[in-house]
Amino acid sequence: MGYDSRFLHWKKIEMIQMNRKRILLLLHYSLNTQPTDSTLFSSLSENDWFKLMRIAGQQSVLGLCLYALDKLKSNGAMPPRNVLIKWIGSVMTLEKEYERQKVFIKELASFFSKHGLKMVLMKGYGLSKLYPIPKHRGSGDLDIYFCGKGQYADELIKEKGIEVKQNEEKHSVYSINGFHVENHASMICEQEHLSLLKVEEFLKDDLERNLHLDEESGCWLPSTMFNVVFLPLHFAGHFVYGGANLRQIVDYALVVKNANINSDTNQIDWEKVKALAIEGGYFKLLCCLNGICMDHIGIPSDCFPDWPRYKDIEERILAEILNPTSVDVHSLPSKIKRYFKNRWKYQLVYSKENHLMGFLLRIRSWVNWKWGKKSVWNRKWTL
Repeated sequence: MGYDSRFLHWKKIEMIQMNRKRILLLLHYSLNTQPTDSTLFSSLSENDWFKLMRIAGQQSVLGLCLYALDKLKSNGAMPPRNVLIKWIGSVMTLEKEYERQKVFIKELASFFSKHGLKMVLMKGYGLSKLYPIPKHRGSGDLDIYFCGKGQYADELIKEKGIEVKQNEEKHSVYSINGFHVENHASMICEQEHLSLLKVEEFLKDDLERNLHLDEESGCWLPSTMFNVVFLPLHFAGHFVYGGANLRQIVDYALVVKNANINSDTNQIDWEKVKALAIEGGYFKLLCCLNGICMDHIGIPSDCFPDWPRYKDIEERILAEILNPTSVDVHSLPSKIKRYFKNRWKYQLVYSKENHLMGFLLRIRSWVNWKWGKKSVWNRKWTL
């Protein structure tokens, strides 16, 4: 590699690192006080701002970052008009989709309620209520749960002439009016990850006992403890197998922050959280997430317990999220290649599991999903 090539290579790395700092600063500003230093934003070109906007979109934090830009206004570090117009337009699209989804959630919850079912809504809409501007949290799939009555819920949907696919790993799936719905039989893939069996039991038990009704939508929302246990594992699954983003960390961060503000009603039993994480083999990952929330998202340290820090791993996690390796994940050979390339992630998240056995279970799951006849409701593997 010649001098010019090396120079361009290092300039590219420097730009990636600077954009990483900028996007994390925007998140910090959006969730905390007025920015005191806008130096990193003051000399950006229009093209640089468009790159930053693209990264925010890829990380599903476009709305949060726009909220931060408004705070930067007083420091004179706003993007050019062309960028701002496009950014605002993209966020307005998010807002419209959020409102459309909110109406759909209310209709779906009402439908199931008429048949005697409580529709529990995980992630998504429920978490958006913790955001500075709820409709700025981008919406995705609807993850629902019926506390042991999921198969009956599927039958009700089938009666409406809607196709329901039931050979997924932990949920059935169907689409209504353009919304992708996942009806969960389990919270995590405990048949693939046997180390998480006790965590799965805890999550299901908590959903049976600690739900609260959201009057606005008519759906039922999980407890703070459920979210503090579930969200890191949801992030972990995406992190190991592809698709993790900053919004998933922000979701977790805001649950913890809100629990600290409203400690009377949203207490977190950190000792229980720790015991489950040690039992499941993901305690080091949880320590890293807490560290990222404190150092990069701006959540006060007194919101978290005094656990070990692994700053080198925290930085590696952030680097992987913000600059993921692009790999085709649809073919079996590419899945195998990615699996072994990401071995360090697997060992971080599923430290109590045998790596080869985990790989074989994952392949079996993929084959069954692709060609099998397994129903998620009988939890038996058949080909």
